[in-house]
Amino acid sequence: MDVIKINNAIDALTKLIPVPEEKKMELITKFSSLSETEVIKELSQIVYRVLGNNEELYNYSLEVIRNINPEICPPVEEMKARLNRMFSNEVEGNMSLEENHKLVNESIVKFTTLFNQYGIDYYIVGALPCFLKTGQQLFRYHDDIDIMINEDDIPKVAEIIELSGYEFHDDRFPSIERYQEMEQNKPPHTVLAQNPNNEFHLGFFTFRREQDKSITMREYSHRLEDGMVVVDVLERQSDPIGTSLRYDETPTEYMGTTFRTSSLESVYSLKAYTRRPKDITDIQKLEPFIDKSKLEALKQHPNHNVEFQNIEYEKKAGIHR
Repeated sequence: MDVIKINNAIDALTKLIPVPEEKKMELITKFSSLSETEVIKELSQIVYRVLGNNEELYNYSLEVIRNINPEICPPVEEMKARLNRMFSNEVEGNMSLEENHKLVNESIVKFTTLFNQYGIDYYIVGALPCFLKTGQQLFRYHDDIDIMINEDDIPKVAEIIELSGYEFHDDRFPSIERYQEMEQNKPPHTVLAQNPNNEFHLGFFTFRREQDKSITMREYSHRLEDGMVVVDVLERQSDPIGTSLRYDETPTEYMGTTFRTSSLESVYSLKAYTRRPKDITDIQKLEPFIDKSKLEALKQHPNHNVEFQNIEYEKKAGIHR
């Protein structure tokens, strides 16, 4: 997209929605690489979530966005109608918001019950459990449930998922054929359980449990080298105090089941950094429950990141770092 156009739009909008200068430059860089249609869509969703209850500012913001390209953007009233339809009854993958919340609740109960029975070392992570543990009603669409699992338990998780009727994919060490398929389809997680009937899925993040009970997250990436798939891993190593600040060991009780979750402060901290449209809304919902002293403590215990390249031998030899 034209840099001057996006600069003008961001300048006008950030006068109404204050953001740090660094974040403003990130937005300009991001939107400059998108098409005008994509920029109009994303900006419209942001102002709906942030300014939707202030009609005067909301109308002005949509007019600013429409001026990016009036030929492809509908009039403001039609923009508002579309946004209202989208957020009052969001439909993704042919599923209403009510149906989505029903599926989310059923899935949490079903899978956490099974994981507990099998003794899986796991945490439900992301904003979803934060809403549940603070007694808030679900208010937006959730296309997945994010789950942190101990890599040692993946074989048992695979068994549970396959028996449940979901499609399980463990793509940490893909074949060349699977790598090519992943390059085309861009799955959202390296380890994934897909509902066969819709777009809903369980997205797994993997970790290693250290002897001191701390957690080391492991993020896999792939590349081709001499016609072979090479696997690299980024380890995010957390000390015991950092682990206790990021993950809540006190089980959350919900609809007859229990599960451990990420801490409210760790989710809030991450969303304050990413600030996607849905993150802005989530931050507002979480704000009253945040312990600011824990936020400060998190800054004193950052993850230590270490990258390991070409780790195929680990899989073959059964080696765990």
